[in-house]
Amino acid sequence: MYVLCAIGLRGGASLVARVLALTGGHAVELLLLYVRDPRPRRELERLASPLRRGPVGGPERERALRTAEEAAAQAALNEALQVAKQAGVPASMRLADGPAERVIVEIAREVQADVIAIRAREIPGDHPVHGPGSVGHTARFVLDHAPCDVLLVRTATAE
Repeated sequence: MYVLCAIGLRGGASLVARVLALTGGHAVELLLLYVRDPRPRRELERLASPLRRGPVGGPERERALRTAEEAAAQAALNEALQVAKQAGVPASMRLADGPAERVIVEIAREVQADVIAIRAREIPGDHPVHGPGSVGHTARFVLDHAPCDVLLVRTATAE
């Protein structure tokens, strides 16, 4: 079974651990996918720009942000990869750019994933959100458009 694990900044290791617990780690191969989505940063810059004097940033700032985002993504992927390695499960990592919900679905289709594993939205502190918006935009889109089964993990165990 080929499982695409949509890894975020937090909880990637616990998502992999949950997938492995449910499958027993037998006959499973993982693709750990992290998607850098520029939209949240652009929205913050749009909101902050009326409060700033002078330019919002330049090429140096853009490079610094990109480097920081890449380092954070790599750290999250490496943490999830360690869980798979400790379980003796084959896993590969992939870093992609674009709207997270669409990229996840496109890559699942491209690699012919059997299952997409994704976490529900959470608030800081790793607490689950309850109510109408509890799944989150990205997970909702993936649930509605995935070319395969989707495993939605509502809460994660401590890492």
